[in-house]
Amino acid sequence: MARMIQIIGLEKIGLVANGDDIAQAIFAAASEDGVELWDGDVVVVSQKVVSKADGLEVDISRVKPSGRASALARRTGKDDRLMELVLGDTQSVLRADKQALIVQRKDGMICLNGGVDKSNVRGRHVYARLPVSSDVSANKIRVRLEKLSGRSLAVIVGDTFSRPLRVGQVEFAIGVSGMEPLADYRGLNDLFGYELRYKLVGLADEVAAAAELVMGQGTERTPVAILRGIPRVKRTQKLNLSRKLQLGRRKDLFHKIV
Repeated sequence: MARMIQIIGLEKIGLVANGDDIAQAIFAAASEDGVELWDGDVVVVSQKVVSKADGLEVDISRVKPSGRASALARRTGKDDRLMELVLGDTQSVLRADKQALIVQRKDGMICLNGGVDKSNVRGRHVYARLPVSSDVSANKIRVRLEKLSGRSLAVIVGDTFSRPLRVGQVEFAIGVSGMEPLADYRGLNDLFGYELRYKLVGLADEVAAAAELVMGQGTERTPVAILRGIPRVKRTQKLNLSRKLQLGRRKDLFHKIV
């Protein structure tokens, strides 16, 4: 029998607001669509709805910029109030010019504009910050959703990231709960008996990217997808799982090539 996976987009979540129970919204939307959760399902949730539910939408017209934010605004050509919002989640600024602002966040992630985003956020001056801990958010949703469904699940919080020397953005896992984020082939043999030495697959990122095929980035109104039948998912109750996906600049094989 051919191997298959299913990707089921949930279109009836609706607009999420501060304080909403995302797990309840997912369970209700699945029920309305006649979708029953199964053991082993991986539920991918858009970062944006998590941020909205966590009250992380900020009207920058109410933000008072610091001197550092004003200096950063001059270097980047961006609004100094927006720069203040970015700096609030930033550990260090790695690049700041007219082309890009790249920072390392306090949670270790390296991303454009500190993950602060305007897309799919209502209000001219309103922006969304990333969750303070996407792993905690993913775990909260998973535990609640398992209680509602009676199923054993995994949850990924996904967000779009740019990739070095590649055109286009791809959905990555920024929060993981209930599954190991990596599939480790090291020490195993390939088809011809050769031992694999470096094959460490970013499974959670692959799942998040696959989910984006139905979730989309614009007007699709599909902030959640259920992936079913993924054979390499390994269950775990450990916390802070997305940290395993962060490499660090010194270990990155590509960081000195440009």
